[in-house]
Amino acid sequence: MSEAPSLLTTEVPCVSPSQAENIAAQVYGLEGSAQVLGGERDSNFCLTTLSGRAYMLRFVNPAEVPEEVDFQTAILSHLARRDSQLPVPRLQASRSGELTPQVSVGGQNLTLRAVSYLPGTAQFQVPRSQTLMRELGDTLARLDIALSDFEHPGAKRDLLWDISDMSRLEGWIPHLTDPEQRHTISRVLDIHQQKVVPASRFLRKQVIHNDLNAHNVLVKSADPQRLAGIIDFGDALRAPLINELATALAYQLDSQGENLFQYCRPMIAAYTARQPLSEAEQHVLPELVASRLALSLLIAQHRAVLYPQNRDYILRNQAHAWGSLSRLMALSFSQTGEIFSQSCASELP
Repeated sequence: MSEAPSLLTTEVPCVSPSQAENIAAQVYGLEGSAQVLGGERDSNFCLTTLSGRAYMLRFVNPAEVPEEVDFQTAILSHLARRDSQLPVPRLQASRSGELTPQVSVGGQNLTLRAVSYLPGTAQFQVPRSQTLMRELGDTLARLDIALSDFEHPGAKRDLLWDISDMSRLEGWIPHLTDPEQRHTISRVLDIHQQKVVPASRFLRKQVIHNDLNAHNVLVKSADPQRLAGIIDFGDALRAPLINELATALAYQLDSQGENLFQYCRPMIAAYTARQPLSEAEQHVLPELVASRLALSLLIAQHRAVLYPQNRDYILRNQAHAWGSLSRLMALSFSQTGEIFSQSCASELP
């Protein structure tokens, strides 16, 4: 990993709601009330203006590489040009026309980004449905198609949240307190090294969102079976395209239901109807889903120890992640692969 300050070990910028409100008025000419939003690395706010319009203000972690900050801004600009109907945030320029103005907050020099705040309810707050999964799979495919021709020097990022390389996390396994988790995650990392790494050269690569969890998916509040938006491109990078679908599926396994894959099937069917998978991609999909769950458990436990004050936010997905991983690993990868392959070939209603 890079010797530069790590985004996962650097404190979130210290910004108060009143400071956010003052800066929004000065920099963007937006008068309103700021409400704190959760964030793993950055300081985030929802600014609701007097007219009722809402914006998301992100004060970027100072450890973020400037080229990567520009990369994330460029993604949203590209998507607005390539598929203007995609339900993703839209950039808001400052009074002087800047998309990432520099601001000073309590002696900190920070980069600021403002985007439209998409209305809706986070998916984790509502019951899932196959209708929603089909719409989500189709929209994710549209997103990846729109990004297929996007190039940027900041896309080649060194992120822990990249399931292309799991070997660097092996040293964190002994810190897991649950022996069963240690054994299971060790097994996942071994299989990843044996099967996924050698297959990497056969996989399509492009820029992907890389973090389609249930907190980054919004549904319509009046109709939770309909998708309202996809948010948070903070972990986007250039990686194997199949990592995108694997990451999304990891968060839609039904760890408490009778059928672990009941919500994965319609998502896979809708995604592949628009964006078919190659044989090589199908071959490693089950292992990559397991890798994402293992990655989530390892990183979250490590960071919760480092930052106990942010523990609840960091560990928000862990019960689901472990329940899903333990059930997934009770099956053979060939069984899971057959289920995924059948889903790719299934007919949409």
